[in-house]
Amino acid sequence: MTVCYKIPEPRSGALPSSTCPVYKTFEEFKKIADKVIKAVGTKNLPPGKSKWKAKDFLTVLIYGWLRGKSPDDASDKLNKLAIEKGWFHPKTFADGRKSRAVPHQTQVNDWLGEMDLAQAKKLQRAVFSVALREAKKKGILPRDLILEYDTTVRGYWGRRRDKHIKGTTKVAGTHHARQYHGAMVHGGGVALYVALDHVAKGESKVPFMLDTAAWLKRLGFKVNWVLMDREYYSYHALADFKAKGIDVVTVAKDYAQLRRAKEAYISGRKGRVQEFIVTSGAKKGQAAKSVQCWVVLYPKKKYHLQAIFRDFRNGAMTIDQACKRLYGLITTAPPQGHGKKFPALIRRLYRTRWKIETGYRIADVKHCSWRSDRDVTRFMDELGRMYLLQDAWSDQRATDPRGNALTLEKFRDELIDAGTCQLNA
Repeated sequence: MTVCYKIPEPRSGALPSSTCPVYKTFEEFKKIADKVIKAVGTKNLPPGKSKWKAKDFLTVLIYGWLRGKSPDDASDKLNKLAIEKGWFHPKTFADGRKSRAVPHQTQVNDWLGEMDLAQAKKLQRAVFSVALREAKKKGILPRDLILEYDTTVRGYWGRRRDKHIKGTTKVAGTHHARQYHGAMVHGGGVALYVALDHVAKGESKVPFMLDTAAWLKRLGFKVNWVLMDREYYSYHALADFKAKGIDVVTVAKDYAQLRRAKEAYISGRKGRVQEFIVTSGAKKGQAAKSVQCWVVLYPKKKYHLQAIFRDFRNGAMTIDQACKRLYGLITTAPPQGHGKKFPALIRRLYRTRWKIETGYRIADVKHCSWRSDRDVTRFMDELGRMYLLQDAWSDQRATDPRGNALTLEKFRDELIDAGTCQLNA
């Protein structure tokens, strides 16, 4: 049976000749906050104080996320902006203090302090659901999607040592970091972050992955492919997605089975696409489980298959040297019915995964501005700085005539300032 694997392509059609600022008034931020509260539910958020409610705190956070600011800067700038534009008229109290349009940063931080990490994860899902529904409503994101996962680390310089603080040598200036797991979807030429998780030491990554795919299905999307880094390579990740009808592509680890596949291909005993069995670990007295996959072999960068075979046949290269110049991609999708097109399809799919790596590098350009040891506060920082701002940027580039010329910094300035006429607001 032939199964057609289709990669979502960009929509054809002319781009608009001009673009409009997304947020024109102070009320626009409150409208987004209302949508987020409706999505997450008030019971999953701290109640707030007598004067300031969850909507007011979220208004400050959303402004801070879109401007890449800390709660301190966001609260101060948004309050001044509301007064200057006449959106808010402050009252002067007897002691000289003046009323505010938005909560002070200390009140925002106190509100975040009342939230635990589970509530923060529910909040970020609500934020992304609002962004995805808007993209779907505008026709920017199609129904069929490619979903990918990857991890990143953020340096930690505090004194805490618990399950959320991991040892690492990847961050300059420190040996400790928080590790985050991000998810991104691709479709219609657009790449959007859709999920964030802060996984502690010893916790499995698979539940977060499966839960994200199920959540996208509830929003009305269909995930056809999942792309994963080798860090996620496991029996459970492959088998569980396959059981849900979702095919996976990931990098094969350099184990003995991959070595045998390389040797068989180089010596001519087997082809480039070979059956590959991934098994689970088993306790004593129990049988190991297995899932049927296929491995596709490719030359590494700067190498060509024909050159590798030529040098091996001529004796200029040993089989060890030839094997080192190859790598493998594992997929749960069957190759039947595709012939020679199958290797090119799998590689094209996996190359899409580098967009999430690019997104992480963009986020690293602007260093963390939320100085806090609290897991929830730093989680909220990553949500805005690494995800929400880039999603809004990708959304706008899909319809902006400037395309790639619309940089993240330029977009961030136009997103707020073009609607308020406030320079560097």
